[in-house]
Amino acid sequence: MRYLIEIKKILNRLHPLPIFIFFIILIICVTNNSINNVNPASRFLTMESLVENGTFTINEKHQYTCDKMFRDGNYYSSKPPVLSVAGAAIYYVLHNFFNLDLPDKPYINTENLSVYFITLILVGGTYLLLLFYFYKTLKLLKIKKEHQILLLGLGCGTLYLSYLPTLNNHTVAGSLLFIGFYYLLKLKLGEAKDYKKNIALCGFFASLSAVIDLPTGLVFLALFCVYIFFIISKKQTVYYILAAAPIIIIHLFLNLQITGDFLPVQFHPELGDYKNLIWNLLGSDGIPHQQNLLIYAFNIFFGARGLLFFSPILIFAFYSIYKTIKSRKNRFWKEAVLILSGFIIISLFYIIKVKDYAGCAYGFRWFIAVTPLLYFFIIFLLNKKMSFKFKNSFVIILIVSIFISTIGLCKPWSRSHIFIEIPNRSSVIIHSPLLSNLIFIFNKF
Repeated sequence: MRYLIEIKKILNRLHPLPIFIFFIILIICVTNNSINNVNPASRFLTMESLVENGTFTINEKHQYTCDKMFRDGNYYSSKPPVLSVAGAAIYYVLHNFFNLDLPDKPYINTENLSVYFITLILVGGTYLLLLFYFYKTLKLLKIKKEHQILLLGLGCGTLYLSYLPTLNNHTVAGSLLFIGFYYLLKLKLGEAKDYKKNIALCGFFASLSAVIDLPTGLVFLALFCVYIFFIISKKQTVYYILAAAPIIIIHLFLNLQITGDFLPVQFHPELGDYKNLIWNLLGSDGIPHQQNLLIYAFNIFFGARGLLFFSPILIFAFYSIYKTIKSRKNRFWKEAVLILSGFIIISLFYIIKVKDYAGCAYGFRWFIAVTPLLYFFIIFLLNKKMSFKFKNSFVIILIVSIFISTIGLCKPWSRSHIFIEIPNRSSVIIHSPLLSNLIFIFNKF
């Protein structure tokens, strides 16, 4: 226990500048310079086609990804288009001014500077923005300096760290969503000198999140609007809507180019590329689509893909939300209800509608975008007088969370199935991304 106390003392004395320097170095060091999964490959193919061919079609290299659709004789990425368009803007500069091309054969682990810089800017940049705005939130709430350990918990103790190396929409959307929430907090605490500006900024960042991660982003885009209408100002809700509208319109326009209407690909199952029957019958990780809802729910919350299994630090977040809602006099009661409601809606969507384990993934990646909003409530636990036992428990679970997240760095797009040969019997298949990554690390050495 003495060592845990010493670790806590060291973390408490850290100045925010060295902490951010650490995160910058971390981003630079861990960002991938190769396309290592069909998921990011789908987006990179769109970026390449937009810049080099001026079209969303990915006909020439569609075989390098399974995340695609087929319409009117052409292949397209099945991913929401806005993030790919943002990446294409970066690739335009790299391609035209620095003569840096994307790899000829995506999804083959060849080093490529364009992949590195696009991922660094989109994922690493928004990761750093999230930490900066979380720090601003600590300052806004006048949290003691010693609790800057919370920055380390968010940056390294959640799946944000595991997915930092690779292009993905979840960490980007989650960062933008939390920034929108920050401006909501400023309004709530009366720290916003210009109400219209802060409401508009909230709407702008929430809408960006919505078009990048549709399920999570759209849910909270609507909930933030409801919150502003009933809690902040009915009249000024119009500024939220006006700020959000341009991004939504851009998304709908881009979607029109791909699906032929305003609906996302997921509403067009007839456009899916289902030539690979095995891929269709099984999940993208070789796991049958779960039919037992109770087993599926258990696994995405606590089990082999569980949110709390891969980010145990969030146990404190849910406990804090429970305590906040239980005490109706708590000043953040409405915010706790808001975020828990959003989480429940998203969870029900994935449990009832999707029933899939998010494919090849380290943990249940679809919960990443809501993680910062949940994590926010840990602030209030540490800001109260805590027992010696509670402090030590927090440090231990934080260390475990960082360890688990770090294991995910080597293979965020992890295939979970492990074949175990039993003498005189058929092989047994165990589905565990954590165990799969540990075996991968041990084999490297």
